[in-house]
Amino acid sequence: MKIHSSMIRKFWSQIRTLLVIRQMSLIKKCLPVEQFKSDQVKNILIIRLDKVGDLILSTPVFQNLKNNLPGARITALVRKYNSGVLKNNPFVDEVLIYDKIEERRKAQNGGFDMAIDLIYDFNLESALACYNSGASFRVGYKDKYSAYFYNIEAEKDPSPKYELQRNLDILKYLRMSIDCEASRLFPSQEEIRECFNFIKSLNIEEKAITIGINPGTGRRRREWPLEKYVELGKRLVLNKNARILVTWGEKDKSLAQKLVQKIGPGACLAPGTNITSLAALLTFCDVFICGNTGPSHIAMAMKVPLVGLYGKNDDLNWTPEKKDNIAVVSADKCSLIQVSDVIKGVEKFL
Repeated sequence: MKIHSSMIRKFWSQIRTLLVIRQMSLIKKCLPVEQFKSDQVKNILIIRLDKVGDLILSTPVFQNLKNNLPGARITALVRKYNSGVLKNNPFVDEVLIYDKIEERRKAQNGGFDMAIDLIYDFNLESALACYNSGASFRVGYKDKYSAYFYNIEAEKDPSPKYELQRNLDILKYLRMSIDCEASRLFPSQEEIRECFNFIKSLNIEEKAITIGINPGTGRRRREWPLEKYVELGKRLVLNKNARILVTWGEKDKSLAQKLVQKIGPGACLAPGTNITSLAALLTFCDVFICGNTGPSHIAMAMKVPLVGLYGKNDDLNWTPEKKDNIAVVSADKCSLIQVSDVIKGVEKFL
């Protein structure tokens, strides 16, 4: 049997978890949620060490916390690569980068009253960061090892659920009210102006529609074949009078360039962007087509009509129940989705 690298990583993660738990000298007793006193909370740490999309779907947590505890200071502990999600966010007072040792130490000495680990499936790094915060209330989802790290354990809802709602479930468990149930990003006025100037420079005719396409996903099982993107782009240009704007990240720029070249006239390459500048750019698209990856969540946060490409049931955890602004196109495998079905998705918004 061939041993896949992911199997090795999973095995090592399990061993490391057991070693850390063995070394833990103090296990604090779990507190009944009734003992949680919101009036004792003035300084909060929110931990989100995973993907860009996961952090985007966590943004309502910050807003609802501010609504419930308007005098509290909120700090986010995140990765360098997803930290841009919180740029200009008015509901976050400080962003600490977990990858920087000095900032990680700051998270351990910040005088926090409450720390919340938002990751649904137990993760040692984020659970340990929660424990090391020294907060009086350490909150996370109940799991096999969670009692070693949290003293308030939220019960899990095992049914399929939008990740954004899972994040809010922790606040509901703490008996907080929920006023905001939408993800949000905050591009600057300068970023919006630069994107406007870029779109203007394309000289797109007034009657044409602008369709964004992001061909990269970062995961092979979520990829849609390049040749299908090419066929889709050509048909949209020919039959819908569309202008195709191909967006990209650092790892898939060459893929985006190939797509623009193969579609030919009517397609152009987007400029390099960060998370918030891409958010600004997408607002100039009439429709955005993307697989299950960060840019799809950026589009949803900016309320840009999204045609999302998903494998079987992948949309259940990654799209909201109400899909007024989303067309889900799926198949047993993402690669099996037909071009004609994607075009039907686009037509929903034209």
